[in-house]
Amino acid sequence: MSSSRRVAWLLFAVAWGANHFVPLLLEYRAHLALSSVELAILFGVYAVGLVPGLLLGGPLSDRRGRRAVVLPASVVALAGTCLLAGGQVGFGVLLAGRFVVGLGAGATFTAGTAWLQDLAGGEAAGTGPRRAAVALSSGFGGGPLLTGVLAQWLPWPMQLPYAVHAAVLVATIVAVVLAPRSEPAGDAPHRSPTAATNPSRAGREASQGRRRLPSGFATVAVVAPWVFVLPSVSSAVLPGLVRAKLGAFAVVFAGLVTGSTLLSGVLVQPVLRAWRPPSANTFGLSMGVVGLLCAALAAKTGSPFAVLVAALLLGAGYGGCLIAGLRFIETRGSPETRGRLTGIFYALTYVGFAWPLALAAIARRIGDVPSLLVTWTLCVLVLAWSACSNHKTSKERETGRRGAESAGQ
Repeated sequence: MSSSRRVAWLLFAVAWGANHFVPLLLEYRAHLALSSVELAILFGVYAVGLVPGLLLGGPLSDRRGRRAVVLPASVVALAGTCLLAGGQVGFGVLLAGRFVVGLGAGATFTAGTAWLQDLAGGEAAGTGPRRAAVALSSGFGGGPLLTGVLAQWLPWPMQLPYAVHAAVLVATIVAVVLAPRSEPAGDAPHRSPTAATNPSRAGREASQGRRRLPSGFATVAVVAPWVFVLPSVSSAVLPGLVRAKLGAFAVVFAGLVTGSTLLSGVLVQPVLRAWRPPSANTFGLSMGVVGLLCAALAAKTGSPFAVLVAALLLGAGYGGCLIAGLRFIETRGSPETRGRLTGIFYALTYVGFAWPLALAAIARRIGDVPSLLVTWTLCVLVLAWSACSNHKTSKERETGRRGAESAGQ
């Protein structure tokens, strides 16, 4: 197995561990008598560890090498899983475990994604971003699904899911450690060729490069939250709209909606991997616009079928926006800054997880349908702004190209 695929499997395993805690919340509530506030704290403390991991892991991997960050960070995530396996002891152990998982996962996601892009340098355009996007999406979706099955029908529901995940994560860590060194191994820091001939100048250039963001990153920053706005609306909001019609099948249907959303996001990524980032952004936001309109229709009619259609569309939007951001980093970033840019991008995407809470507050005042139409309006505005910004950037590049050709003549 190639180094690139081994790193992708490691990303999958860490993403699995980041998300599979959620189906067990009901178990903890029943066996540990936790309040809804304590459950919300457990859900949110993951982000307290995740954000520093995202913002620090990428830049550190630019300076120290990808392997030097990915392997220790994945071991930290493994330690978090082991802590959670002892969660029956009480709330404090669960709290520590969730924080440690977030810290390890954040650093692994940023440095690992940058490493995949480094490893795919000689392959077809978009291969690195596609592998990262598919690995993360599969882990985020597959982890909760498998954990739900294990906890529902097998013994030791609060220990077995973590034991299975720990075994998989150990295997993937070992596979990366044993990766063939004939391929780029991510051991060395990334330095420009100038470093060999003029270290002081190289240091100044590297410092300036780390401070500057590539032209066009503002568009990426504005679109980034929609990477998780779209699937979080699908998973956290839509199933509740038709719960009364489903009766005993409401929980299964909620799992089906979440799985359909992430599966749709995975399926579009191989198609979009060679697209230019502006085109992938336009696709993702357009799918989001149509999906949110379908979600509003589902809220109006209470149709489970409309919810499933909306989930597929919102998942495709998620996949488009995610790969657009990663493709931008691949094409406009450099090996010296790729980890930092990936960390900033991922941190911005996680802002989208807050939208269901805001949506719930809006819905209390104006209702489900109008609140979804508010989200639809915002998505339309972001799509229009993104299209105008991309058109302006294209015209400026064309003008610059013609000017360079004229000067050459």
